[in-house]
Amino acid sequence: MRRLIVLALFFAAARAPAIAGAAPAAPTPAAAATEAARQAAMEGYLYFYPLVTMDLTRRQSVHPSRGGQGAPANTFLHGRTLPEPGAATPWANPDMLRSTAWLDLTGGPVVLSTPDTQGRLYTLTLLDMWTDAFAVIGKRGTGTAKSNTAIVPPGWTGTLPSGMARIDAPTAHVWAKSLIQADGPADDAAVHALQDGFVLTPLAQWNLPAQARRLRSDPSLDLKTPVREQVESMPTDVFFAYAAELLRKNPPHPTDQPVLAQLRRVGLIPGRPFDFDKLDHPAKQGMRRGLRAARERMAAAAGRTVRDVNGWQRETASIGVYGNAYLRRALAAQAQPGSGLPEDLAVLLLAADSEGMPLDGTHGYALRFESGQLPPAGALWSLAAYDGNGMPAAPPLERRALGSRDPLRYNADGSLDVRMSHAAPPPEEQSNWLPLPPSGPASVLLRVYQPGPALLDGLWAPPAALRDAPREETPEGGEKTEP
Repeated sequence: MRRLIVLALFFAAARAPAIAGAAPAAPTPAAAATEAARQAAMEGYLYFYPLVTMDLTRRQSVHPSRGGQGAPANTFLHGRTLPEPGAATPWANPDMLRSTAWLDLTGGPVVLSTPDTQGRLYTLTLLDMWTDAFAVIGKRGTGTAKSNTAIVPPGWTGTLPSGMARIDAPTAHVWAKSLIQADGPADDAAVHALQDGFVLTPLAQWNLPAQARRLRSDPSLDLKTPVREQVESMPTDVFFAYAAELLRKNPPHPTDQPVLAQLRRVGLIPGRPFDFDKLDHPAKQGMRRGLRAARERMAAAAGRTVRDVNGWQRETASIGVYGNAYLRRALAAQAQPGSGLPEDLAVLLLAADSEGMPLDGTHGYALRFESGQLPPAGALWSLAAYDGNGMPAAPPLERRALGSRDPLRYNADGSLDVRMSHAAPPPEEQSNWLPLPPSGPASVLLRVYQPGPALLDGLWAPPAALRDAPREETPEGGEKTEP
């Protein structure tokens, strides 16, 4: 009974109004307007960040002055060589050749033609202007046979040729990103021929002779400043005016209503231009504060969804499709716009050894995959080493990566021992050797193509890397391993 009385008094006190101090004063109308504008701009910045990033990326990519670094709309730009030390981008993929294209559907559908790759692995991801991967063509889903698929803009009601597949795009511009398996220099000619078989043709020109493309220059575009730097230096008025113009051309998702309702409070309405100068002072002040707050949120949240197991780091948040997770979508666009689906490629980063010490090329390491615990890949897997700047390690033996395509030597029980070091092991042990940089910070990426459920569900993780025991000199000048 006493316990019931105490509980009753507790809940009564919790519900009773506070009388010891004065109630907080209600905000003034100006303060309330400033706060409403701050909230709207903070959420709006996160919401629009990917859209603005994608549009600037597209405009830079198709600009005529880009030459071999870009390509006109509806034209593929093919990467023809695997990464080489000193001539590669950070974290370059040693397994696949990359192709990209920007589809312009403003004049109607564009037909995507793919060659018969004879079973060779490829993945072609289509992304809308909000950075969502809305379709994937390739071995995992549609197979590797020759095909023609019409990519159709929103609202299009025409007729396609008989038997032609159709994919409806959420936006009138689409980013196509393709990876196709490449097995080294001897495979170049075959891969290049397949890359050339990926072709984009406006439906209006289907079955007609090829027509010359009219290239349009954009003199107002900054081609020198990186996209991220441009977006993150835009003043509040410029950013939201640009975003509003893009919103007129790129339909919001049906579930975007809550954030769009907030933006209406500051006069940013889908289908209409936005004039920051027409806002009153409290709203302007609030929007400036909101933009700063959004940038601070992004900086604080970056990397927080990365999970570390056995020294391996993996992104655990959504990738490729984001729903209403606007902060997550903005962070993905900030780090690497155009991410594909984890069902096609999962990437894990080895940054530390079993003792939590950072990887260093000065040392050697051992990885043991127990029997039945190899990377769960439906297609293939590979390990690749990089230096502290993410650049590929120099490839002795022309070995850019080590993985399931190589003639690995397995133990009698089915387990696999991988050696990671700069110094080469004896020739008879080099089949399982992954070369590291000569010294300094190092990292290893594990790429798993078409990963199985165990990896996707977080039930599988790679083994920890065991660093070699240090060696000390014997009195005779030799070396011995410490016990």
